[in-house]
Amino acid sequence: MSPILYRFFVFLLAFCCLNGIIAQPRAVLDTLQTRNGVLAQLIQSESYEQAQVEAEGYRVFLKRNNLLVSPQAVRLISKIYKANADDRSATRFLAEAELDARKTPEPEKKAALLKVLVEELKRWELPEQALAAQQMLSIAQDSANIRSRRAESVSKENRLDSLIALREKELSAQENYVQIERKNAFLIGGAAGLIFLLMLISNFRNSDYWRKQLDKKELEWDLMRTNLRHEAEEKALVEQVQVVEAIKQANDVVAVNPYMMYHGPKPDQVALLIEPNRQVVLYLKSILSDRFQIETAATANEGMQMVSDILPDLVVCDAILNGKTGIDVARQIKLSERTNHIPVVLLTDRFGNEGKLDSLRAGSDAWFTRPVIDDEFDATVQRLLDVRKVKHEHFSRFLQLYFSDNRMQLLDPFLIQTILMVDQNLANPDFTADDIARKLQMTKTHYVKKLKVLTGKEPVQLIRELRLEKAKTLLEKRAATPQVISELVGFSSPGTFSLAFKEYFGENTLLLYAGGGLPAKYL
Repeated sequence: MSPILYRFFVFLLAFCCLNGIIAQPRAVLDTLQTRNGVLAQLIQSESYEQAQVEAEGYRVFLKRNNLLVSPQAVRLISKIYKANADDRSATRFLAEAELDARKTPEPEKKAALLKVLVEELKRWELPEQALAAQQMLSIAQDSANIRSRRAESVSKENRLDSLIALREKELSAQENYVQIERKNAFLIGGAAGLIFLLMLISNFRNSDYWRKQLDKKELEWDLMRTNLRHEAEEKALVEQVQVVEAIKQANDVVAVNPYMMYHGPKPDQVALLIEPNRQVVLYLKSILSDRFQIETAATANEGMQMVSDILPDLVVCDAILNGKTGIDVARQIKLSERTNHIPVVLLTDRFGNEGKLDSLRAGSDAWFTRPVIDDEFDATVQRLLDVRKVKHEHFSRFLQLYFSDNRMQLLDPFLIQTILMVDQNLANPDFTADDIARKLQMTKTHYVKKLKVLTGKEPVQLIRELRLEKAKTLLEKRAATPQVISELVGFSSPGTFSLAFKEYFGENTLLLYAGGGLPAKYL
């Protein structure tokens, strides 16, 4: 046999023996617990004869395994003998239990066994044995108390030693640090706090000084930019005059824009003609081309798509279209929040009240019976444009009185939402038309065009004028200094605010704050 195999068998044999040694006491304890349970069940069922047989077997098992009887077993077996009136067996068993108590090395276990033994001996009326057991119980309890006190004393000594070690460690650690008395520590802390406070005050003064210097420079830069802009505008104007004179003196023939030849500059406004008849389209173009750029659509769907995309300034729609009537198209334009500001002119075949009824049903602004008379049509379109100008003037007056007690009332929900959002964000210098368009769920291009149609103002101009009107009200009430008011109304610097205010009202902010008032045209 090889040495490696031999060592393996020796290791396996030793492992089995050790496992058996460890497992044997565990099996014995399990058997004792099982027998105790059987005795308790037999006593509970009052099967005392069978219980005595189990008790004799239990005693034999204890002797065979050299085990000491437990207090629980003494109580159970004594009760069995008492029920069966077996004095002889009980006396012999109690004597054996006394011997087991003498053999028990641990005072606590010995005291517990003797305590039960004294009770059972008294129950069996064996006073001499009970007295002897009581004496042993006293000795065992004294030994247990002495051992407990000794263990407690050892524990206290160990704790004291550990505290002494911790104290020594703490003292050795304190030697690595500088020790300062409490009074001196307070003085040093107070001095450090005073130095920090002085540095903070100095830093604040320096910051305030440099902020004032920066504001002064910004004002100078704003004035410089304004002067440069004026100079550039004057220079550009001179150059334009020179170019015009040069063109007049030129002998070469220059190609001319058709709008410049016949109608002057190219119109800014757009008119959409939704009309399938080509001849009618050409006739309407001849009437409108001097004031509008003309776009055309032959079907209702194409017309609605162009209305949504380009937001024209005027829509002329035929009442009879392929697939959908002009009345439905006009109604959709007027019901849409995006396009309800666009004036619509409806062309119908009906006369008198029937044609008027078609117009009312569609919500259009005007209606005409074909064939269209050019003078009446032209006058009606001009009236619609004049109404728009009146609305622009009304809105400008509304802005001037918005922050006064005589505020006028707006009826258009689009304008009401716009004014409210601008008013709520006057102090935010970063607030732009993008924010308003996003909240109204519109693109910036469409929002700007609709606002321009309804008010005649760009969003930047509207925000700026509303800020200046608010600033004028605050200055007249002397609510704060011009510098503070410029921040409240969202201007980046007091210099920019002062220039914008003077450009809009023609008055200096400091003079107005001092009580000079505004010119008569703004009152």
